[in-house]
Amino acid sequence: MDSRKPASIRDVAQMAGVSIATVSRVINNNGRFSEATRQRVLEAIKSCGYVTNMAAKSLRSSQSKTIGMIVPDISNDFYSTLALYAEQELARSGYSVFVCNSANNDERERSYIRTLVSKRVDGIICISGSNALSEEAIPQSIPVVCVDRYPGVDSSIPRVISEDERGGLLATEHLIACGCHHILFITSAVEDLNKQNRERGYQRALAQHGIPASDTYRLLLPGHRPSMDEAEQLVKAFLAEGRPLDGIFAVSDHAAVGALAALQAAAVDVPGTVKLVGFDDSIYTRIATPSITSVQRFPQKLAHEGCAALLRLIVGEQAPVETVVPVELVERASTVGAR
Repeated sequence: MDSRKPASIRDVAQMAGVSIATVSRVINNNGRFSEATRQRVLEAIKSCGYVTNMAAKSLRSSQSKTIGMIVPDISNDFYSTLALYAEQELARSGYSVFVCNSANNDERERSYIRTLVSKRVDGIICISGSNALSEEAIPQSIPVVCVDRYPGVDSSIPRVISEDERGGLLATEHLIACGCHHILFITSAVEDLNKQNRERGYQRALAQHGIPASDTYRLLLPGHRPSMDEAEQLVKAFLAEGRPLDGIFAVSDHAAVGALAALQAAAVDVPGTVKLVGFDDSIYTRIATPSITSVQRFPQKLAHEGCAALLRLIVGEQAPVETVVPVELVERASTVGAR
């Protein structure tokens, strides 16, 4: 065998002393062969460094056994956790995953989709990010599922989402139950539908308790994924205006941590004077001092449902257009210390 060339299936057959057909049956675990034969073939594969030509195999089987996964920000702990669970779920079904970090850039996302199509992936999972995705952007022949994201109002692309509106309702009702009546709402200036639903929950809770909503109690952070520092600066500016404040609901834990830093810099007691609730139940809420009450989403469940839907589409079955994963409120020291 020429060591400069990649090992072929013929090389494996010669080394193991079996036919090419037998090597193929062992590799694909399809057909009859003895355990001794299987061991000989596996040892030959290992010895000569043979790697299955997946491109050629995909042409024969019409499947590449690969999935594309588009993530808006792989450095975000919620999205990285969601992507990790999805990758593990798909690996158990025999799929490799291409993870593409779109950085919340629409053109970059479209470019990745074109690349994934050219690589003949069997399906695509789109996690959060832009809401501009539509069926027209993706060939009908490739199954697509959105996780923690809405593909579009009229789209039939299956989506797996959290119960965001109920999460906003739970967070605000909890603050009201703690005695809050002047509740600051922190969201993003670039609002996706998930955050809009959280705000609807916030407004529903205020209305149900007869508390008027006010734009002066609505802070808009810049960009898709505002930083903790940006949240801190905006809350500092709000505090400097001297308006009454006894509660804060932030639509992300990053914003909640920034708000906490601003409150502490201004010597505002949390939770004695102001109570604070975040959203996502990330690691930041547990390591903060005081720890932060937050709405818990379940990335493992989101990943499981998203992968299940995609795998059903790949084999030609139907998947639910929308799957909603419940949320829970996790009470911590930023609110419960005042009760």
